[in-house]
Amino acid sequence: MTVTTADAAHPLVVHPPHVPTSAAPLMVTDWRRVASLAGIVAALAITAHWANPVLVRGFDHPIEQWVIDHRSPALNWLFRRASFIGSSKVVYTLGPLLGLAAWARCRTVGYTIWTVTAARPLVEHTMKLLVDRPRPDISRMVAGNGPSFPCGHVMAAAALWAMVPIVISLYVSSRWIWRASVAMSCALVVIIGASRVYLGVHWPSDVLAGLLIDALLLVAVDRLFNRAHAGSPCRSRRGRVDRALTR
Repeated sequence: MTVTTADAAHPLVVHPPHVPTSAAPLMVTDWRRVASLAGIVAALAITAHWANPVLVRGFDHPIEQWVIDHRSPALNWLFRRASFIGSSKVVYTLGPLLGLAAWARCRTVGYTIWTVTAARPLVEHTMKLLVDRPRPDISRMVAGNGPSFPCGHVMAAAALWAMVPIVISLYVSSRWIWRASVAMSCALVVIIGASRVYLGVHWPSDVLAGLLIDALLLVAVDRLFNRAHAGSPCRSRRGRVDRALTR
């Protein structure tokens, strides 16, 4: 049962119960799954570093070649635009603004978004330096610089767009709107990841690793701010505490 409090003069916006501080709880629910994700990332990183030809021949190259064989002018246009949505220009512009929108209702969610936006490139470039995997060199459509593993575009996209439903839940009580925002965010992340393979600048396993690493980053930040969020409930636009308790 959901319990809310409000008065006639200042109605409260009813949020979904227990608004999470990040999208991590939507993807990972217990530490066994977190450990499994970490194990997969470690296996991919070790293989990409020490046995890259095996990974390329057995997994990446067949997918990459199939994608290249099915390119078309319409898909070229679509995936070029999708890649731009996951670029640093977009993420570094929208990330702070999204955090500000969240901070107005729930400071912990705002701090979480800002932390993820700042920590993501540090994690990404550390992994790139450690693994040092060369990029694909078959029919590139755009320039690609630096090591390939993990995919920075998909990490940036997931860090930004996965937080959008959380911020929307602070302002809107409609389940349908929230579900639509989840579907839109997931679709954007998938399309952005696919665009990097389509454009020939990342292997499919780079994209997979980027998604998994971002999930782990969101888990870490979510746990970091979990206690702060419990002690500082989200507030409505008028500054009144929105109490939503599940019994």
